[in-house]
Amino acid sequence: MLQARARSRARRHDRRAVGVFHEVAAAADPRRPRPSGRGGLHPGRGSEDPWRAGRGLTVRDRLVHGTGYWAWRAAAALAQRLPAWVSYRAAIAGGEMAYLLWPKRRRIAKENLAVVLARPAQDVEVARIARRSFRNFAKYLVEIMRFPRLRMDELQRMVAIDPRSWSNLRAAREHGRGVIFVSLHFGNFEMGGARIADEMPLNVIADELENQRLMDLLVTNRAHKNVHILTPEGSVKRVLQALRRNEMVGLLMDLGPRAKELDHVQATFFGEPTSFPTIAANLARVSGAPIVVAAVTRERDNTFRGVALPPIFVERTRQTARDIEHATQAIVHGLEQFVRGDPDQWYIFRPMWPVPERAD
Repeated sequence: MLQARARSRARRHDRRAVGVFHEVAAAADPRRPRPSGRGGLHPGRGSEDPWRAGRGLTVRDRLVHGTGYWAWRAAAALAQRLPAWVSYRAAIAGGEMAYLLWPKRRRIAKENLAVVLARPAQDVEVARIARRSFRNFAKYLVEIMRFPRLRMDELQRMVAIDPRSWSNLRAAREHGRGVIFVSLHFGNFEMGGARIADEMPLNVIADELENQRLMDLLVTNRAHKNVHILTPEGSVKRVLQALRRNEMVGLLMDLGPRAKELDHVQATFFGEPTSFPTIAANLARVSGAPIVVAAVTRERDNTFRGVALPPIFVERTRQTARDIEHATQAIVHGLEQFVRGDPDQWYIFRPMWPVPERAD
């Protein structure tokens, strides 16, 4: 099986494992076999027969997961060999098809973007932005497929980070307590994280995919770009250790009502209250690490512009709940800036705000 702890080809900054937070993790799937107790980020993965990763799943699940895994491998092989412009054309067509044939996600995207744009969900402009969001997400998937073949010099050329943003990141790190890096499902957060990881240590907690074979493949691909994934079990200890080493840790916070599965608070996002996880504020309060809100925006030529806002420092008073709430709201204000500027680059295909109960 592909080894989750693949050696990095280019090691820098202390040469420690680095990565990009995919998102605050949900609980592990109970159907998946538990780790064997061996060391590593994903214990025991490297020594198992590929098909044994499906133990505990139904025959149908194994078939679906196997089909998904090989479909991804085939699509990635094709995307890596085609010229980029051809892959992007295919992505646009695929995104358009998904928008037309996936009514549930189309409706959710329009409901979310209606709040952002302060327009009815049925508005023509809302539909236009939602359609472009599907297209941009399809481009993002193509870029993840091409990611393993991307050289570091190509990554540096594709992702530009302005001097002020580098200054904000370095100023935050100068405090010597690490940096908590917060973003959302926007632009290309994977490539942005890898670009930063080329300069600064960056560690990650990520959701485990239900498809374990595909998860292992993606973990290995990221490891080749100094991107390592930390799974939920034991991640808090590793994160605190990383902060003590003055490294960066990152997470995506746009979970919406799903954040209620975690420690969370209500914050105002585009004028409406919704739930946000408190992990960033809690970590900052405990460790003293500053928080940097950042995002990577796609440009018209499919290059990217990374922006990091000035550091946020969490107060540590006797009113813990208030400190956490204020810090989380400050984070949310930062995230709002990015979405407001380019709403079609926000990939939010699950409800972000509570869904009102419908009358019978």
